[in-house]
Amino acid sequence: MVGVAEIFDFDTKVSAVTIGYILNQNYWGKSIASKTTSLLPDYLFNEIEVNRVQAFVMTENEKSKNVLLRNNFVKEGTIRQGNFWQGRGVVDLVLFSILKAEYGAK
Repeated sequence: MVGVAEIFDFDTKVSAVTIGYILNQNYWGKSIASKTTSLLPDYLFNEIEVNRVQAFVMTENEKSKNVLLRNNFVKEGTIRQGNFWQGRGVVDLVLFSILKAEYGAK
């Protein structure tokens, strides 16, 4: 398997969804995460008509943070001790988002 991309936590009140992705290490460095992170917002904004797409990344995952920044996501801040990660315990997360208006302006 190459990896998994997911769309979850659809909040109808604010028209927002969370995206996530994980790649098999054999496929790192092949722009798959970047292409996926480009395609998901396009689909979500234009087909599903959400207003906000967000993603959470562990603080030390620089490559994933760079993928989001290259795709015009905005770093909103750090959620301290915000998640339990299997095998890692409680971890800090960085929140990124992009709004439909920002996506159309790129």
